Amino acid sequence: MRIIVEKAPGSLDELARITGKAKSNLSRTLKTMAGYGLVRLERGERSRITPQVTHDRVELEIPLTRSRKVS
Repeated sequence: MRIIVEKAPGSLDELARITGKAKSNLSRTLKTMAGYGLVRLERGERSRITPQVTHDRVELEIPLTRSRKVS
């Protein structure tokens, strides 16, 4: 997400070049992230998909223990 914000790639191809990751892997990951509302995939020039970050901060809360029912 930081690379998308800092480099503002104009397409998935450009993002793949910048990161050295396979376009297919990026596409799959970005679609998952879009499903969670973390990024938006927009159609740009020549129908190129352009990733956009939708938030400037993300906080993740992960419980380390299971919550116990209080009787």
